[in-house]
Parts: sequence; C-alpha cells; structure tokens
Amino acid sequence: MEGRSPKATCRPGSGVRGMLRKIWNFCGDVRVNFWLLLLISLNLGLGSYYLKYKFPFFNPLNHMLFQDWYGEFGFRKPALTWWLCTLLLWLFFLGVNTLVCALKRLINLWPLLKQTGFRSFSIRISPSLIHLCFMIILSGHLVSLVIGSNQIIPASPGTRTVLAPQLQVEVLSQSLEKYREPEAIRGRLRQSSLDLNLISPHGSETHRLRFLEPVTWQGFTFHLDMSRTNNPQPELKIIIKEDPGRNLIFWGFAFLIVFMLWYFPQRKSV
Repeated sequence: MEGRSPKATCRPGSGVRGMLRKIWNFCGDVRVNFWLLLLISLNLGLGSYYLKYKFPFFNPLNHMLFQDWYGEFGFRKPALTWWLCTLLLWLFFLGVNTLVCALKRLINLWPLLKQTGFRSFSIRISPSLIHLCFMIILSGHLVSLVIGSNQIIPASPGTRTVLAPQLQVEVLSQSLEKYREPEAIRGRLRQSSLDLNLISPHGSETHRLRFLEPVTWQGFTFHLDMSRTNNPQPELKIIIKEDPGRNLIFWGFAFLIVFMLWYFPQRKSV
C-alpha cells in the first residue's frame, strides 16, 4: 500500500556470517602478523634466560615428547614453563595468520589468471606459496614435538633395545680410533664406529654407525654421541630419534627453495 514504509528484512544467519567475516579479516591482517612476530621474539628472549640458568630442568625435553615432559615436570612449576605455553600459543596464531593471509591473497588473485597469463599469474602467487611452504615446515616441527620419540641407549656391545613392535636394534661391536699426534691430545678419542644389527619381521640388516654419520632405518635415525666429560675414555651412547615430521620439514624446505630460486629472477625480469 502507498504511504507505508517497507519493513527492513533481515536474512537469517547474516549476523553469523558477518561475525565470521570479521574473524576471517582479523586473522588475515598483516598488522596482526607484525605483532605476533614481535611477541614471539620477546618470548624467545625471555625463554633463553630460563634455558640458560635452569638447563637441567629443561634438558629432559631432548628425549621426551612435549606433553610427557610437561605432565611430569613442567606442570608442577608453572613459574618456569609459562613462556613455553605462551610461545606455543603465539606460534599457533602465527600459523593461522600466515595461512589465512596466503589464502586471501590466492582468492583475490585467482580471477587474474585469464587476464594476465600463467607466467605473470605464477609470479604474483609465488609469495603466497612460499608462505604455505613455511606453514608446512611449522607443521612438521609440531608433529615431531608431540608425536616423535627420542631415546638414549648405551653403545656397549651386546646391548639390545626394542624400538617398536617387531623392531629391534642390537650393538654387535665397537671400534675406537684415538689421536696419536699432537702430544697434548694423544690417547683421546678421535673416531668411533659401531656395528648395529637392525632386526625387523623381514630379516636383519647390519649398518655401521660413526660420529656425524647417522644411520636411517624404518623411520628411525641413529646418532652416535658421547658424554661431555674431560675423561680420556668418555662413555659412548646412541641417540635414537623417530621424527615423523621430518618429511614435512624436508619437502617444505625443498619447495621453499625452489619457489624462491624461481621467483626472484622472474620478478626482476618482469
């Protein structure tokens, strides 16, 4: 009817969509990225103080999963571990911010594919792909932090350790090579090698393990190490790591390097 003002209509769910849009825009704001990086830098600076003066307390983290260490040690002393909790929180938000920023840029640039051509378009999206590679690397570190394992066993011949169901490692023999010259370090350990028998349901394999020459087998990596003492006959040990996030970190870095090597020369040419 004439003279009657039309009633304003409200579409169902518009309030929720508006709120989600605000959250999306906030998470993809570059300014948020700056403040997160600043907080992480300050957090790491404070954390280095705790690590330096309370190293024995944090040292078990080298061979324990984070949640196991926190449940056994960290939960009891929040005054020493608060910075770890806040660091993980800032890193989580940094990951979310980086992912949303990259996706927003890809969504905005996608319509330009037909207008600019593939070469120009690929140059434009390369920074976003580099950020996604950074996300893959962060994810790999997170997986290793909460799922991997790290154990230490003695390097004595005859030692046998169960790594996983139906997977074992046995130390067969040990050989030592000592310095003869110069006289100041004569008799000290120069190099050592261990013969390992790696046993699986498919049979056994023999591998030689040496300093700085790790052995990789069935998802485990074996490193030869020794106790940090002034004893001319230091105690040798084997560090066994299971690092499920290693492949994510490796491929993330690989693609990151490829994108950067391709992007910068192309950008200069354009």
